[in-house]
Amino acid sequence: MMKRSLAWYKVTYVLAILSLIGIFAVNIVGFVDTETGSALGCGHDWPLCNGAVIPHVWGLQTLIEFTHRALVGVVTVLLLVTSGLAWRLYRAWREVKATIGIAVGFVFVQAGLGALGVIYGDPAWFLAFHFGCSLLAFVGVLLLVVVLRQIGRQIRDKDARDDVSTVVLRRPVPKGPFTRGVWFTLIYMYVAMYYGAFVSSTGDGSGFRGWPFPTEIHSGQVFVVDIIHRAVAVGLGALIVYLWVLAFRMRKDHHDLFVGTWLALVFVILVAFSGATLIWTNHAALWAFLVHVSMVTGLFGSLSYLGLQIIPPSNVRVPRSQKGAETPRTSSIGEQV
Repeated sequence: MMKRSLAWYKVTYVLAILSLIGIFAVNIVGFVDTETGSALGCGHDWPLCNGAVIPHVWGLQTLIEFTHRALVGVVTVLLLVTSGLAWRLYRAWREVKATIGIAVGFVFVQAGLGALGVIYGDPAWFLAFHFGCSLLAFVGVLLLVVVLRQIGRQIRDKDARDDVSTVVLRRPVPKGPFTRGVWFTLIYMYVAMYYGAFVSSTGDGSGFRGWPFPTEIHSGQVFVVDIIHRAVAVGLGALIVYLWVLAFRMRKDHHDLFVGTWLALVFVILVAFSGATLIWTNHAALWAFLVHVSMVTGLFGSLSYLGLQIIPPSNVRVPRSQKGAETPRTSSIGEQV
């Protein structure tokens, strides 16, 4: 039973990793699609491309848009298979059901928004909303991978207790400044992402000059937008430093939270410098834009991981007939993902 359980776990976990890579690729190609003006590379047709399943006439914009649509289809099928396996095997954990719901739900929302944009057009607010949903889809898959890895540590533990085991994936975190800070920072981060995406979609971002201080003082509205954008970014950085300080104080009992805040701190620094690179290249380098949004994705993912870790864990109680096969003892907090 142990070998069989472990084999199914490995299959599910590998599929989850592939789904995570796939959804990241979908988002990256989607960003390329938007930045290169290729969203209408298949015309206003959906799900067809220029009136055909496979277009007869190809150009660069058509290739980008068609690749994006094909990736969405393949990754959606992969995610559904992964989610079905994870639900069947590990639905006893509410974390599995919740992350599947977020991942699958926002993948379909993301696809629907893409279709609406092709048919009816993409105003700036709509593109920003689409960007937010794409990151929520990514985070849903990321957290599913994290939860499956935590479950896997339990399955591989051959020293299961002889009694009926209560399996807890992480140590409970007392409510206090840290938990409140994580939720506030997550909301703040999402608003900051929406504002940044909106600024980029309106074209104001291409007018940003100077770093670390803006120099487009005579640009009127663009200067004001830039000041707000940078102030929001500084506020986000301050919040993450605050979380790191709190996590440092409880690092012995909650090493996972300390690691998570370190990741967030590293990513927020990378977001700042990738934003500076965008300005230094006068917003003309596609690679700089892709690096920037990738760092934003990593930052949101690390904060979402903290959000997962502070949620009260679900206790899964398994009958004696399954002990040793599917319910090893709780792993130490230092071993958690």
